Amino acid sequence: MALKQKLERLKFLNDTYKEAEWMVYRDTWKTDVSKLQHTIMDKWLEEYAQNGLMIFNLINTKRVEPYIGEYVTTILEITLAENKFIMLEPISAVTSDYDGKLELYMLGNIENKVSIVRRIINKEEHEWIVAKSYNQEDQAKFDKAQLEKLIEEWLQ
Repeated sequence: MALKQKLERLKFLNDTYKEAEWMVYRDTWKTDVSKLQHTIMDKWLEEYAQNGLMIFNLINTKRVEPYIGEYVTTILEITLAENKFIMLEPISAVTSDYDGKLELYMLGNIENKVSIVRRIINKEEHEWIVAKSYNQEDQAKFDKAQLEKLIEEWLQ
């Protein structure tokens, strides 16, 4: 997306949404992040936790963002053996490209972090995308297989 398009999108958001709509957006963002975290803990990686290979921790964090103001969200910390930690951190609820962004990384290996972005399809539906770069070829639907593949790469 070219700079002009990104700036036009941000201006459109600023001009279009009213304060009450931004509060609904903020609440939807928080809910979507929480659902993703619980999907990871309770479905995708539950087997590893049950076998003592991972421990999950949710850490409260405060964010202050343009448009939606101040809010509390959580960072998902996944603890592995040998003091290795994987973090899923909400970064921004509104970006110039997507409708929210989280970063997924292993502590000590942050140069290999990936973005998990939310793309709203319609009012009731969205999808999570894992993006290693802005190149469309480096992006895929974020699911259990993608998450396991990333963790495996980071543990090499």
